[in-house]
Amino acid sequence: MKVEKNKESGQREKLRKLQEIAASARDMEENSQNVSGILYQEYSLESRKGRQFYESLEDECLLRLLRERAKELDHSPSQKEVFWVLREYLRKRFGKWPYALEAAGLKRSSGSGGSSWNQMEEERRRYHRLLGELRQEAKKLCRIPHPSDVPELCAELKKYQKNWSIVVQDAGLSGEFFEKYAVYQVEDLDERSRNYLMEIRRKAEETGRPPRKSEVPREVQEILTASCKSWRNALYQVGLEPVVRIHPFSSTYIDYRKTSRSRQHSRALYDCCYLLVNPDERTVSDLEKLREIREKLGRDPEKKEVPKELWKRLQKVCGSWTNVLYQLRHGGGCGTP
Repeated sequence: MKVEKNKESGQREKLRKLQEIAASARDMEENSQNVSGILYQEYSLESRKGRQFYESLEDECLLRLLRERAKELDHSPSQKEVFWVLREYLRKRFGKWPYALEAAGLKRSSGSGGSSWNQMEEERRRYHRLLGELRQEAKKLCRIPHPSDVPELCAELKKYQKNWSIVVQDAGLSGEFFEKYAVYQVEDLDERSRNYLMEIRRKAEETGRPPRKSEVPREVQEILTASCKSWRNALYQVGLEPVVRIHPFSSTYIDYRKTSRSRQHSRALYDCCYLLVNPDERTVSDLEKLREIREKLGRDPEKKEVPKELWKRLQKVCGSWTNVLYQLRHGGGCGTP
């Protein structure tokens, strides 16, 4: 822990120095070609130290610096208006300059002719208010709303985004959100509903995962949804969570009428995440070993950082490496819920 704190402190100090250098630069390209200079050696992506420093920085750190520059200029910066080190880092991390601006919540149209900082701030506040309204709708529905559920809200949201999946992500409509705000224990369930739920639980233990809604007879779905207010809350009654897509609504426009044809939901599980149900001892042990690796790294491990036999066994049980990591983040693999 002490080593980590010292490392973070060193990063903050280097970042502070970089900010000072950028602020005092006479032009944004100053010393960018001086390969023997300290600035180039310490920060350029062409140097080993520079690459190490870049890799230590989180996205939000880079985006904060970009926002600070935008505030200073009173508009979205063009590339030539940003100190070359930060410019290199942003292009490396986000691919294209407009993508970096967008990730920072700035207008993609850069330069002095664009929106002012105050205008962009007001738009950000408006967008966040709209996201708050969407969260309230999600609480009521106990699921992620489809654009057709909230047409008036979408009429405003489409001014800020095109793809519904981005709005869902920005609103934080994750499993944790619904667990906190939208599930509860239902008292006095009727006998038929209890029997259906116990059958679902039994099958989940047999298959090692929760059933997808499409795998349950429609009559059972309708009865449980009526008695528990939502499918998610029905599963909650027997210690289960729904199977979720890794990227829900990835092909859905906010203006859903623009979609030329409806996309059928895939029945495959490779693009889904779900918590394992009552895993065997070997899987529980394997997940614990993977958690230890994750703790040492301080982040989710990549396959190449995990013994081959370990990740192969886990991926076979979980269906995908993404779902393996899902178990780590959500406490899966600890036995019967």
